[in-house]
Amino acid sequence: MSRKSRLLRLLLTIVLLLLFVGYFAFSTLLFDPFESELGVDVSGLVDDRVDFFVARAQLREDFEEFPRLNAMDELEGNIAWRTWSGSPECETLAVDIGYDELMARIQQELAQLPAGVELLDVFGGKDLAVAGNFKPGGLEQADWALFGTLSNTGKLAIELLDYPGLIGLEDQGIAVEAGDDLVTLSGGNLGAALHVARIYDIGVVSNSKELVERAIELESRQFEGSFLAGSTYHDRIQIAKRNDLANEIEVFINSRALMETMQLTGAWPDPNSQDFMPSLVSKFFQLGAINHLVGILGIDEGLSLELHARLSSELMTPLQNRTYKKRAINGEDLVDKYAVFAPEDVSLFVYFKCDMGDLLHQVFNSMEPATRSLIEERFQATGKYRDLGQVIEEIDSALLDHCIFMMRENDYPEEQEGPPHNDDPMPAFAFVSFLAEGGQEKIDGLRRTIGLMGASIGLQGAEPGTSGFYSNKLGGYPFNEYWSPQISGTGVIAAGTTQEVMTITNSIPMYKHVRYTFTQGAPSHPQLAERPDFSSLALSSERGANLAIWTNPRAGLPTMKKSALRWAEDGVNIDWAFERARVEDRILREEYDGRSKDKLLPIEVGDFERAVENKIDEIDRDIRRTQIPALLEGYERKLTYLSAVRAGLIMVAADHRSLDLTMRLLVPMEF
Repeated sequence: MSRKSRLLRLLLTIVLLLLFVGYFAFSTLLFDPFESELGVDVSGLVDDRVDFFVARAQLREDFEEFPRLNAMDELEGNIAWRTWSGSPECETLAVDIGYDELMARIQQELAQLPAGVELLDVFGGKDLAVAGNFKPGGLEQADWALFGTLSNTGKLAIELLDYPGLIGLEDQGIAVEAGDDLVTLSGGNLGAALHVARIYDIGVVSNSKELVERAIELESRQFEGSFLAGSTYHDRIQIAKRNDLANEIEVFINSRALMETMQLTGAWPDPNSQDFMPSLVSKFFQLGAINHLVGILGIDEGLSLELHARLSSELMTPLQNRTYKKRAINGEDLVDKYAVFAPEDVSLFVYFKCDMGDLLHQVFNSMEPATRSLIEERFQATGKYRDLGQVIEEIDSALLDHCIFMMRENDYPEEQEGPPHNDDPMPAFAFVSFLAEGGQEKIDGLRRTIGLMGASIGLQGAEPGTSGFYSNKLGGYPFNEYWSPQISGTGVIAAGTTQEVMTITNSIPMYKHVRYTFTQGAPSHPQLAERPDFSSLALSSERGANLAIWTNPRAGLPTMKKSALRWAEDGVNIDWAFERARVEDRILREEYDGRSKDKLLPIEVGDFERAVENKIDEIDRDIRRTQIPALLEGYERKLTYLSAVRAGLIMVAADHRSLDLTMRLLVPMEF
């Protein structure tokens, strides 16, 4: 063997020896670079008794450089996002949450990382989860723990915590207390103490020592008692995910604990609300009946949500129990049996399964008492009904337990001999309910009874004093027209029956449109059922629906844009009690020697009241001139946000123990 070969062998032996010794030294002092991974999802280290859990896989796909999202370039090309990012609402939200300060602090912290090292290289490049428990005193008091998949850089960072002087923690005033399995950091700029541990390739950081110790224990017990091993995670997250590579956000919230933490007491929606819709919804749903929410949120192609809500049956009302026990229909039935009634271009389509008697009772109970009493008196005056309850019973016996509601742009040509009406912007809507055996005769009789009430319910023909109640036929089936100037936008309600359904609309052309859509379909009257986006979204829900809501916001924008000015005018806020008192005080002081109103001479009272009213009118004009443009801009921004949604479908399946919600929103970036 030559001298050169011996020297080469010696150098190779030394290198191998150094590598061997270095490996054991590195493994002993820090970590084994060839150790195995945890082998299960990070939820295996989360206690199954936590109050909240949120997780996302493959974060590297969301961030090229933390904290800027990869999607920001596309978002900035979206008009809805640009409108939001430059809006007063966005600016106010940023101030409320301290966004600028948070971003500055993040950038400061990132700048302290070694050159060339990114946060996602250390922690969270693959899987990241946050979990914990709510505590009294607000959300900021919660115990939380962060679980993330570590790279070798991240593993090294955690292991170096055992050598605080080496990495400069002592210079920052941070004290390090090393235990057997975890490290506690305190002092410096940390505020609360942080507890850090590494379990194979998973890093755990928490403000609660118990949560870290529990994670270590769960690994030693083969994850028994973990969130991963529980039925909630398995049934509502693992099974719901589209495939093993899906990157949905996993969510679990103990809503009861959250409400207690935030001290949210009382019913929501408020059953005592003076507004009709919150009052009506409150009869069928109460947030307080939900124990927990669990599911997945997808954001890759628009927005998708699969959410399961566990209910407290003891908090359910008899009405809610009856309604929720109705058997849900599947997506195929929604398309083939119900969407065939709706024109393809509807902006809103709602399917609802409920006893019609229950629904009508709650509709009337949610009205203002004076309005409800007036309706009841009109029916009593016919001599056929003792009270409103009897009317509802008759309708209930005539109709099956499901109905649909639809709305579209009222772009029908004006009928020259149609009902007179105001020019208020109003969409065309239709309500379709399905007839029970013998129901057509009952509904037809009720239609005639209502028509014969005439002027007592505001019916009026084209000329004052004329009937306003007319009978026509469409396809051999009779329908009635109820003309009234009190009906905003159209001046009419049209109602009729076939052997299958009862249809009520606020537009005679819409009445015909709905009938032709069902009986003829495409190409002359295409159906919602024929829209590929509607059918694909409806069929994607495995739970079915007791309630389904389809929306095509862009189709409804013309009417909403016309309505925006009225909304702004109605939104003007003036404290007239304060303004009037201020005006009266000023006029009395400047023109009547400071005398009080009761000291004015009779001859002065009229001039005083006119002066007050003139000043009030002036204030009204000035305030409206100031407030209406700002309010109008706000509504126009909201319509821009809404226009970003191309289409969406929400489906809610219910039973007496749970609610399952499926939501799909199509939100294209290129808009």
